Parts: sequence; structure tokens; C-alpha cells
Amino acid sequence: MRFKQDLLFALRMLRRNPGFTLIAGLTLALGIGANTAIFSLVNAVLLRPLSYPDPQQLVAVKDDLRGLHLSDVGMSLPELQDFADRSGVFADISAVWPISANLTGSEQPERVEALAVSPGYFNMLGATAQLGRVFGPQDRATGFAEAAILSDGLWKRLFGGDPHILGKQIRVDTDLYSVVGVMPRNFRHPGRTIQGNVEVWITAGFAAAPFPVPPQRGIRLIPGAVARLRPDLSVQQAQLKLDAFAAGMARDFPKEYPASAKWVPVLTPLQQDLTGNLRTTLLLVFGAVLFVLLICCVSIANLTVAKAIGRQREISVRRALGAPLGTLVRQLLTESLLVSLLGGIVGWLVVGLAAPILPQLVPAALPVSEIEVNGPVLWFALGISMLAGVAFGLAPVVPMVRTNIITSLKEGTRGTTVGGGHNRLRSVLVGCEIAFSLMLMVGAGLLLHSFWNLMQVDPGFNPKKVLVAGLWLPVPNDPSQARYGKPAERAALVREVLRLVREIPGVESAAIGNGTSIPLVGSNSRPFTPEGYTGTQGEQLVAEVTSVSTDFFQVLQTRLARGRVFNDADDGRNLVAIVDETAVKRAWPNQDPIGRKVLVGPGGPLSTIVGVVANIKTDSFEATDAPHIYFPIYQRSGPAMAIYLRTGQDPATLGEALRRQVRKVDPDLPLFGIRTMEEVVARSLAQRRFQLQTIGAFAAVALLLAGIGIYGVTAFWVNQRTAEIGIRIALGANDMNVIGMVVRQGLSLTFWGVVAGLAGAIPLSLLLRTLLFGTTPFDPLTFGGISILLSAAAIFACVIPARRATRVDPVVALRSE
Repeated sequence: MRFKQDLLFALRMLRRNPGFTLIAGLTLALGIGANTAIFSLVNAVLLRPLSYPDPQQLVAVKDDLRGLHLSDVGMSLPELQDFADRSGVFADISAVWPISANLTGSEQPERVEALAVSPGYFNMLGATAQLGRVFGPQDRATGFAEAAILSDGLWKRLFGGDPHILGKQIRVDTDLYSVVGVMPRNFRHPGRTIQGNVEVWITAGFAAAPFPVPPQRGIRLIPGAVARLRPDLSVQQAQLKLDAFAAGMARDFPKEYPASAKWVPVLTPLQQDLTGNLRTTLLLVFGAVLFVLLICCVSIANLTVAKAIGRQREISVRRALGAPLGTLVRQLLTESLLVSLLGGIVGWLVVGLAAPILPQLVPAALPVSEIEVNGPVLWFALGISMLAGVAFGLAPVVPMVRTNIITSLKEGTRGTTVGGGHNRLRSVLVGCEIAFSLMLMVGAGLLLHSFWNLMQVDPGFNPKKVLVAGLWLPVPNDPSQARYGKPAERAALVREVLRLVREIPGVESAAIGNGTSIPLVGSNSRPFTPEGYTGTQGEQLVAEVTSVSTDFFQVLQTRLARGRVFNDADDGRNLVAIVDETAVKRAWPNQDPIGRKVLVGPGGPLSTIVGVVANIKTDSFEATDAPHIYFPIYQRSGPAMAIYLRTGQDPATLGEALRRQVRKVDPDLPLFGIRTMEEVVARSLAQRRFQLQTIGAFAAVALLLAGIGIYGVTAFWVNQRTAEIGIRIALGANDMNVIGMVVRQGLSLTFWGVVAGLAGAIPLSLLLRTLLFGTTPFDPLTFGGISILLSAAAIFACVIPARRATRVDPVVALRSE
């Protein structure tokens, strides 16, 4: 009954103050809506468990060679078998090998994301097919089995959701496979892929062609594995057991695992492996949006205190008539909770409507295809709504408890100043609002400074007017059937493709490189040895190795430091290589490398260095420059290739013409990943841009709220002191005197808010230090610039009520008293 009375009273009070209700509700809708949107993203990526039975038991298994500073180097089949049979760690383990594959047999060839796995892969995950079956014991084979399983997306896209797909044969890299199953729509491979979601699963024993026969422990062809731990082991316990097992393996096989290489198998919880460093980005953005909600709460608390000043006599009369303080506090909290719930519902509904487009606003690196505004998100929205309501609802209670009823009844009469305690509280709240805003703005400023520094980094190439496209040469299970299995056959293909694409109108130059040649998308690290190198095995040099055609550096406009680039004579008769400036510093310091020889990998041929080029960024703009070694593509090439076109027009318009020319060479070769190099650069910076844009937007909102808060307090102060201002004007004060008096009042609040904000920004900046590039957490330019910007906003907010104060009529002001 009492709750109903409080609720009805709160509704009446809110109807009597529609302006307050609307402003407070919309402000909270902004803060709660932003928090709910970011939480839904965090929930989808970090909090929601993988949709498999006992997901905490699933781990990614990778091998590191820490002595050679190499990580995730792949594993051999004997290692995989030892992990399964001898380590005592895994209940089940499956190889995972992402493959770019050509799917032929339809109207036009398709590049598909295939995944080669062990037969027990789906059973390990506890997954079943929506149509047909998954792999089982009947699919065990020494090489590749004939069974294939399709994703729901590929089944519908290429086969129209044909219910009779089972038993149909498809060609993947020219090999025939029979479709035995289709996975459900929501099934995703719980691991990293080459480019997108897996579309075709095939299974193999990895012990027959095209794999080495017999399998060799030192040949690490399998990129990695996914495993399910024994139920009685945590990830930490399993890692300790695996470390002991690895030590025993090193003793048993000293040749394959030399002590200097420091071979270490590494377990990573599968969800953590999927999110990687995205966790830091999402938690950073979530922290920033919580600051926005905090500032919103402080802003509404200020409004609530202002409203309480208007009701001071009413509350004092009720207390004098015997109303308990607890009853008054409860009623005030009920009003605040109603407003906060209103704002929370509006914010939650807006996020629900925007859910379909939210994934488009996040960088492609985030593994999010859809965002659900589900139960946890709803409870989060309701929870922060309640907390926000309590937070700003208690603000006017503090001075109420300390107020003398008789004194309060006297206040508000002619000649008195209303609500002194409330006014002090409002000033404190505005100071807090300024402090929180400055802390958020400093974080945004540091990220902006870092992003600017990144944009000044020379990537080693000019991305403007360049188109790049991927090409995959089929690798059949029987190597003897490979159309492009021999270097001479691949070289002939490269020459013919280059000849035809150079005929495309608008193309100024063209080149082809291995798949690892595309800047900013990854690397292929290999150990290398300069001729005559005297370092120990533990000091092994490592370089990014790729192969390119003659015009590669011309197309990318990479600077030639010395020597020459490749030419058509570099076709295999003379083994040559080009290195970059970082490789020169590492391997030939203070020497001229031209004419010297280099060996890549164990037992390979020596190649003569003919040129030195500028460093090209391979992994990211902020990554330390790694050594690079380039070989002529006519001498060394693989199935993955990339075609580059430089043009004087919009490169995005050449995609279809490029596809037609490649079809003339081989109609079964699909082009994929057609994009401009500017898009490659943008994707590389997408995660940092997402951080900057979201936190920058929140910082702008914080600045706006802080300015409104300063304006509100200053305007209220001017209104209270109308009589004093009128007397000053009557005694001869000019406009500048009045404006100065008002602005000083606002700047005093700003000063203490800025001081408190700078103190709070220091520890927060330290938390950002791993995300900064080219600047320090205590960058004086950022701290000083943000302080000046906030002070300027405060001055602007104060000038408006100050100019209004100059128009006070002394006669009217004195009569009002």
C-alpha cells in the first residue's frame, strides 16, 4: 500500500514537471542506451560462452620455438599423435588446417574457405548436422577422405538449399568429394580462419599424398589443432602437464627439438584465442561508456538538486507537520527510479531497433555477425537504470538531512538566498562532471595523438590507385595431377596473366606476388642465414619471406635503396634475392650486402643479393620493422598469389575487367578478395579507428554535458543574485565588470574540476600505455590541450548567463525584493 502511494505521488510530481522529466529521461536514455549497446557487443564477443558442450574445456594448441623467437609455427603429424596418445592431457584433439580452395562445377568457379580436420572434429565439439551426418570412423583415411560437409550459407548460396544435396559430388581444388552433411545455420568453426567463415569441411589422416610419406617429425605442415581437455584438468593444470611432456619429448628426440630452439606447446582457451587483443579494445570502450553514464548521472543529480531547491519550503513544511525523513527520502528515490527506468526502457528499445546495424559499425576484425538484445542485455539495462536512479536520487537528500527545519522555512522569503547547502552541492556536482569529462577527453586525446602518429608512419609503399586481388592455384590430393604443380607451370601462368592484365585500359603497371606479399595482412616468418654467418643457433635470424614479379616494387612505389630490382632474366638460372634495409642492419651491419649470398631455411640453395629496398610494413603500422627477403616469383612460388594493378583512375572500377582477363587464362581460377590497397590500409587501422571514434564520440558528449552543467549552475547563480547585480549596476558597474564577476564564478568551478580531472587522468592514462604509439601516458600536449579546451567551453557556457546579467534593470531587480 505504501509503495502504491509513493508511486502515485511520484507520477503526480513528474507530471507537474514535464520539462525535468523529459530532459532527465532523454539524458539517461543516452547514457543507458550507449552502455547497453556496448554491453551487447561485449556480451556477444567476450561474455557469451561458445555454443558447444562444456566450452571451458576447449583449447587451441599451438607450437612456439621461443629460442628462435617464432610463435605458432605449426606441428607435425607425429606431434599431433603424441599429443593425443601420450600427453595424458586431452580427451580429444583435432588438426585444423584452413585452406583457400577453388570450388568448381557450378556456373563459375568460387573461392571457398575450406577446413581440413581430423575425423573426430565434430564429435569433439559435440556438433551435429542439420542435414545428413558429420564425420565419423567411416571417414578415416591415410590421406583425404571423400566426404565433405557444407556450411548452411554455402548450401543456400550455391545450391539453393537443395534438400537432395546429400550424395552430390563437388570438386574442391579439382578433387571429387561427396557431400555427406550440412551444418546448422548458427554453427561456426571455433578458431581463426584465412578470410571468413568456413564453408566446406574435409577430413584427412595427413599420412598419405599430398602429405610427406612417411610423416616426419621435423616437418610442421599442420598449422594447429583444437582440443578438448580431460574433464579433471583446468587449462593451467593441463599446461603444466604439457610442459613436462614437452621436456620428455625434447630428451627423446634431441635432433628434432634442439635445446636452443626451446620448443614449447602452448594451450589457449578457445574463446580467448578467438578474441585475442580485441578484449582490450572492447573493455576500453566499455570503460569509456561507463564514464558517459556517470557524467549523465551527475548531470541529472544537478537537475534534481535544482528541483529540490524549488520544493524546499514544501519539504520543510511536511517535515514540520511530522512527516518522517525516511518517507520523504523514499518518495524522492521513487521519483528518481521512475525517471531512470523511463530512460532505461527508451535506451533499451533504441538499442533493440539498432541491433541489426550495430555489427556494421564495428571493425571487421571483431568476430561478430549479429548482436542479440537478449535476456542478459535486458537485465544489464535494468540494473544500470536502477543504480543510476539511486545515484542521482540521493543527491538532494544529503543537504536535506543537515538542514534545520526552522532555518529552511525562513529561506526563500524576501531578501534571502534560497538553498545555500543545495547550491554548494550543485557546485561540487559540476566540479565532478568537469573532472570526469576531462578524464575521458584526455583518454580520447591520447588515442587521437597515437592515431595521428600512426598515420605519419611510412608503410614503405603508396596505397593510392592500386588494386589487389587474391588468386589460388588448386592443389589436388594427388600431386601428379596438379596443373600448376611445377615451378615452370606456375611461371608460365604468371607471365600470361601479367601479359593480359597489362592490356586492361587504364592499367599503368602490374605485378604478381605470393599470397604473403600483401602488406599489412600477415607474414611468413622463416629462419635465414647469411653466408659466413658465425652466430649460434640460439641467435638464428628470422625474416619475412615472399616472392614477387619484376614490377612489384614499381607498382607499390617502394624505394630502391641500392642495387637493382628483379628482371626477366631472373628465371631460375641465376638464384637471386632482394632484402630490405632492416635485414641489412640485422645481417650485414656496416657492410654492403650486394653480391653476398643468403640461405633461407635448412638445406636450401644459396641466393645472391642483387638489391636493397625500403622496409614495407607487413603486420601493422605499429609493429617493429622485421627483416624481409624477396625472391623472384619465377624461381619460388606457391599456390596462393596476389595480383597488383596500378592505375591512373579509380582502381575499384577495374575488378570485373581483371576477372575477365584471368578467366581467359584459366576459366577455373576464381579471383577473390578484390580490394584497393587503401582499403587494405583502412582495415589494418580499423581497430584503432574504432577505439578513437567511439571514445571520441563519448568524449564529445561528455564535453557537451559538462558545458550544460556549468551553464546551468551559472545561470541559477545569476538568477539568485539578481538584486545584487542590480545594485552593482545602479552604483556604476559596467558590462565588463558584471561579465567578469559571473565568468570568475564559473571559472572557479572549472579550475577545481580540471585539477581533480588531471589527478584522475594520470592513473587512467597509465592503463592506456600499451595502446599508445609515439606518445607517453603523460603527454603534456594532450593534457594541456584538453584542459584549455574544457576551460574554453566553460567560459563560453558562462558568457551566456553573464550577458543576460548585464541586461538586469536595477529598478526591477530592487522592486522584486
